[in-house]
Amino acid sequence: MSLKQQRIFWALLFGVIILAAFVVPFLPPLRDLTSVYGSFLFWNVFALVVIICLGIITARWRDDDGR
Repeated sequence: MSLKQQRIFWALLFGVIILAAFVVPFLPPLRDLTSVYGSFLFWNVFALVVIICLGIITARWRDDDGR
């Protein structure tokens, strides 16, 4: 996969993740809960997914100084 394709992939993935952060809490399964457990679980999973994605991105990050 070329660098341009990787950038497009990660940009789309983070776009979907950000969209999920706005949409999922208002969907019926989480909206109708009387306790905070569902929301707490969603935000923990959301944070874990973002941390893993950022870890993958930064693990592959390297400076190309023309060598």
